[in-house]
Amino acid sequence: MTRPSLARAIPCALVLASLIALPAAARAQSNLSVQGFGYPPGQFSTRAEGSGGAIAEMDPLSPVNPASIAVLGTRIVYFQIEPEFRSVTSAGGSDHTTTNRYPNVFGAMPIGSRWTVALGSSTLLDRTSSTSFNTTQHLDPVDSVLMATTYKVEGAMNDVRFATAFAPRSWLRLGVGLHGIVGHNLVSLTEAFPNDSLEFSQFTQQRMLGFRGTAVSAGVQLASKYVVAAFSARKGNALHLSSEDTLLTSASVPNEFGGSIAYTGIANSAISVRATRDDWSSLGSLGAPGLKGVDAWDTSVGADLAGPRFGDQLVFLRGGFRTRTLPFQAAGQNVKENSFSGGLGTSFANSRVLTDLAVIYAARTADLSASEHAWTISLGISVRP
Repeated sequence: MTRPSLARAIPCALVLASLIALPAAARAQSNLSVQGFGYPPGQFSTRAEGSGGAIAEMDPLSPVNPASIAVLGTRIVYFQIEPEFRSVTSAGGSDHTTTNRYPNVFGAMPIGSRWTVALGSSTLLDRTSSTSFNTTQHLDPVDSVLMATTYKVEGAMNDVRFATAFAPRSWLRLGVGLHGIVGHNLVSLTEAFPNDSLEFSQFTQQRMLGFRGTAVSAGVQLASKYVVAAFSARKGNALHLSSEDTLLTSASVPNEFGGSIAYTGIANSAISVRATRDDWSSLGSLGAPGLKGVDAWDTSVGADLAGPRFGDQLVFLRGGFRTRTLPFQAAGQNVKENSFSGGLGTSFANSRVLTDLAVIYAARTADLSASEHAWTISLGISVRP
């Protein structure tokens, strides 16, 4: 075998192995958060993000509790954008990445005085990452060549939900949701030879992996003059991973259950605590043997308070703290995330346009010689036609 053909055979084997083994250690993905099948933004609206997620069970714009949409008294369309600015520090130095996310699109419409229906799509897991590293490939006992490897993943696992809610009493709201879990990952691996560009050509391999599955959810809200309690649960069904028309493997959509309680004795305000349990381990069988999902709690405390008025405009002020374990391990270690958030919101055009802004700082750590810090800016716009 000639030197060029041997050099081509080496990356071919590496490509096939890398494309089959989806998860990677922290050193390969250059981060702690985008392990396994990706990072979970939380399925929160910008308003809920500003409170650390504490009000998500009661927020109609967050596709968490289907009963929450019962509070909407008018048609509404919602769109959200969230760029994240991530920094990873390890013994090898620092790496900086910007990821643009569009985690929540939503529309709802009341039917009569007691029913509401909604349709939306939110990001369950985002897997957008890229890393590059250099290795030396030995062609024979004497000759070697420098090879630059770029491993890139683009895609997400999305939750498309149709929900309906019913309010039989002023203090009681009930809701159910049907979920379609869809999405894809475009996995690519590029091998280049920067010092031997005339003798060895670049090699690139890509593979498209698709997800499809279903789930159902239900929720309830109980409201009194000073307190609102809300609870929801999602039951996952089968989830399939395929490449084109070929089924590769199957698992289950993660189950989730949670609840929150809020003090609402202050006009137009809520001070809330929330706890949620996610069974991410059900995704483990979709990946390579090294992939381990972690069943974990997600807890937060925060407030959404009526702030100052500027003319006829009421400004809402928000803040919160959130702590959780991320779904997938990095190099065999659980990844913890603690985040602080703040935000504000107001309305325009006779309350037909509502705008929310939130800023989130997150610190992610594991029992490794690496740490990750991220700033996320969330912007949500609601339009009432």
